[in-house]
Amino acid sequence: MRIVGILRDPETRVGEVLDARYELVGLLESGAVGDVYRARDRRLEFREVAIKLLKPETPTDQVARFKREALLAGGLSSPHLVGVSDFATMPDGQSYLVMELLQGESLLGLLQREHRLPVQRAAHIADGILAGLEAAHTAGVVHRDLKPENVFVVAGAGLRDHAKIVDFGFARLFGKGVDALDVTGEVRVVAGTVSYMAPEQLRGERLDYRADLYSAAALLFRMVTGQLPYPVADANAGMAQAARFRLAHLDEPPAKLRVVAPDLDAYERLEALLDAALQPDPADRPPSAGHMRLALAEAVGITMPPQASSPGSGAGVWQNPASGLNDLRLVPQAEPPPLPPSPFERRVRVLKVLAGGVVAVVSAWFLWRAIR
Repeated sequence: MRIVGILRDPETRVGEVLDARYELVGLLESGAVGDVYRARDRRLEFREVAIKLLKPETPTDQVARFKREALLAGGLSSPHLVGVSDFATMPDGQSYLVMELLQGESLLGLLQREHRLPVQRAAHIADGILAGLEAAHTAGVVHRDLKPENVFVVAGAGLRDHAKIVDFGFARLFGKGVDALDVTGEVRVVAGTVSYMAPEQLRGERLDYRADLYSAAALLFRMVTGQLPYPVADANAGMAQAARFRLAHLDEPPAKLRVVAPDLDAYERLEALLDAALQPDPADRPPSAGHMRLALAEAVGITMPPQASSPGSGAGVWQNPASGLNDLRLVPQAEPPPLPPSPFERRVRVLKVLAGGVVAVVSAWFLWRAIR
């Protein structure tokens, strides 16, 4: 345990300048571990950021986790992941994280107000979530705590319903053939929010990026139906009670989209995608976030995303020997196996084969006529 500084009302810090650079201009929210402020960067005069400032009484192990979170999030880059630009510990021992300042609301706030979203709107938000996951997974990072509170729906100039994933506090690296420590510094710890956890995560088993795909599917199901696809404990239940409740129902198949929401009867392919992503066995889920994006685009008719990338193929970014993530013991990745083609890619291949066959038949016919 470590105690530094003096306990203070978070509001009284407004006006302070951290490290002669970041001026705290307003309190955005206050939590058990830290407070989030709107701040002005004095070096870049017109730049505003969000500062997450740990409380003085924060235990040492949580400070270490906070630093790992900063290193992981700061090493990722995607328009659909919250940007982290700085981390520091001040002379008095307090640590802070500098993030991009987001305008909008959490997905939780949106769902509390709207209850259900139109399919096209939900699919657009889900595509952003999957794009962020694809970037994280390519770098070998699994989020492990995907839930409405950790998805921010950005609104601003030129943007509407732009999803950004926040809070990598429970993230971990996934390696090949070894348990990589998570940001809590523990191996295979059960961490995250029970209502959106994948079955293997609830059981405390080894997990990889496919746990995030399960959570993303649960989010999409909730967005379009207003409820989760499986039974969950009462909202007032504690984490242990909620976990026991979900464990008792893990063998039950997920609810069918068109049974829960009969008005979505036309979305048979979306139902099939959700059924696949919510399978209890990770091997039965889509092979990557990129492939899930492609399937979602085909299911609801939104703009087709780029070709899917391979999970873990960019994990070399964490191999820097000077990195504070050395204790995560990530081993070098073997060359990932080729990903199976998407349905769209398979159709293109079939068309190419058919076109080649037609050309061959026509050429043979002209040759036969010429010989005659």
